[in-house]
Amino acid sequence: MNKRLFYSFFKILACTLLVIKGATYSYAREFLPSVVKENQTTVNLSSGSLNNLGPQVVERSINGSAFVKEQNGNQWLYTVERGSPARLLGYRLNATTPEINLPLAGASGSWSIVASSDGILYVSSDANALLYSHIPGSQQIKNLGLVLPGESYLWELTPGKNGEIFGATYPGAKVFHYHPATGFKEVSNGAVKSGENYARSIVYHPATDKLYVGVGSHTSLIKLDPRTGQKTELLPPMYQGHSGFVYYMGVVEGISSGDKLLVTITGTTSHNKTLVYNINTGAFENEMGVFVSKTVIKSPVNQKIYYTNASALYSIDFGEECAKQVLLHRNSSALATTWLNNNELCYLTGQGKVVVYNVLKKQASEIQLEIPPEPITINTLAYGPDGRIWMSGYPVGSNAAYNPQTQKTEMYYGLSQSESISVFGNDLYFGVYAGAKFYKYTTGKPWLLNINPKYLGSAAGQDRPFAYAAIPSLNKMFFGTVPGYGRLGGAIVEYDVQEDKLNSTADIIASQSIVSLLYSGTELYGGTSVWGGLGIEPTTTEAKLFLLDPLTKTKVFDMVPVAGAKAITCLIDGPDGNLWGMADGTLFVFNKQNKTVVSRHVLFTVSEDTKSKHVWKNAALVLHPSGRIFGVCYGDFFELNPQTKVKTTISTDASHSLTMDKNTGYLYYQKVLNLWQYIP
Repeated sequence: MNKRLFYSFFKILACTLLVIKGATYSYAREFLPSVVKENQTTVNLSSGSLNNLGPQVVERSINGSAFVKEQNGNQWLYTVERGSPARLLGYRLNATTPEINLPLAGASGSWSIVASSDGILYVSSDANALLYSHIPGSQQIKNLGLVLPGESYLWELTPGKNGEIFGATYPGAKVFHYHPATGFKEVSNGAVKSGENYARSIVYHPATDKLYVGVGSHTSLIKLDPRTGQKTELLPPMYQGHSGFVYYMGVVEGISSGDKLLVTITGTTSHNKTLVYNINTGAFENEMGVFVSKTVIKSPVNQKIYYTNASALYSIDFGEECAKQVLLHRNSSALATTWLNNNELCYLTGQGKVVVYNVLKKQASEIQLEIPPEPITINTLAYGPDGRIWMSGYPVGSNAAYNPQTQKTEMYYGLSQSESISVFGNDLYFGVYAGAKFYKYTTGKPWLLNINPKYLGSAAGQDRPFAYAAIPSLNKMFFGTVPGYGRLGGAIVEYDVQEDKLNSTADIIASQSIVSLLYSGTELYGGTSVWGGLGIEPTTTEAKLFLLDPLTKTKVFDMVPVAGAKAITCLIDGPDGNLWGMADGTLFVFNKQNKTVVSRHVLFTVSEDTKSKHVWKNAALVLHPSGRIFGVCYGDFFELNPQTKVKTTISTDASHSLTMDKNTGYLYYQKVLNLWQYIP
């Protein structure tokens, strides 16, 4: 059967048998950048068929949570489940089924929900920086709108006095004030820390009427007067300015030696700890291991405080001269805590368990909440050696695999957000955020976390593994990474399959991340982004194409293929024997023999405003067996004429990943949480 008849047969077969699942959702992961789409024509769908296969990755993931009371005294447990859209779930205490289940239009999740002093529940939206209000026990929720112009992410909230609340934002690192009578206003007079993007955490101390704000992606702790805007740095010099964050803050009142501010610092291993600050004396008193100080709670009858870390409940008696932590009960970290009475501590875990611990009897009981599954955004795609379309979820993580033959999807839980999924033989490799962790899964065998997939290791100082290339002749995988928050300079990570060994080489291109790789013939090429981790501006101005010696991990050659481009996010072997790449919105064709760019073609005119924003991954190209080229970039799914380089838009609102079923030639891409199939 010739190629034309082969693909015509599969087109007819698919159009006859395909079952279309799900519905289109209005939420978008991020706003499309400002671009002008060049050299494009309107698609004629008679030349192919588009099919929405619906949501694929589902999760039961909760973050922001709180115990609150109605005006009549009834106690509720509230939490926000991630999804598109996120949902506010309300449970009566001791109930397992949510009595309140309200969509948060425009939100994909929430890091924080708090009750104001007048009993109103406020809910933050992480993406889009929206604020919502809710009367506990009611079946209504109100979208109060954008908290501050120019802010796109809302982190934590904290209640003040007289019905007011405060919140911390990104990318302006600002603090806002909200009251139903006066609306929103900024109280930080610009960034709480000049030059930083993250006001990551916030807590209010009633007795002094002061706010404490944790900053990243370079560590800082600011005392803020919300009435005057006065700001004071509190963090000791030895902890200031490191790549990392100050968050998980909590205030403990009523301690005889003075009210305590508990501050958790994360970043480099040597600086990960929780500091104890005495608000009354203005001095740091102690250093402890990292724990979730955000949900710390004091006993109603003595000087003990209770807190959780990753796997246990602890207590410390601040009335003792040498306070020591005491392990009480093993469980996961708390999202919210409360006292049911003087002896029973109640807390909600990230797994949706409500734990009641009796401090006198030293006994615990727990119930599991029913959390309805919610679809989440598809982050990246790959065609697996098992013939399935593999997907990762954003931002929760987890993975799914869609079987084109059975039209069924199977979930695989346990891995956090995968920035890349790649293939070597029968194995899938997952490049996982945070910390640039790598896992290998052998398809056809049971999914058993840490066994299969097997944890291979991580790359020090790195965070997001976007790029990958397999070199079968060397029996090696190569990955390219973006560094951690507040850092510049990516790395090449080599995995030796036979020796089961991971090695990392940083700064192949100084101060630039490695976001695309291609093994072509006998050469390993890479493309960079001038952007590093979030929270730091680039020090270079143009992305580079480079050639790497895979044996020595040393750079052989580099150049700027497109002047002014900030990121080279895609590299493929073109149909003409040249290397083809996407640099911002420009396609470039590179001759591998004489190492020169032979042509450039502007597919998207990218605004300077868009170029000023982080770019790690925004394009993918696929060479079809028929010789046709398909791609995604800046929201377009398109076909590219190999001779004229004219782009024909097939669909809009597409994300950055594209893959092809090698058995049928069908293309797959994602629109937020939906998987789409295109039959050429």
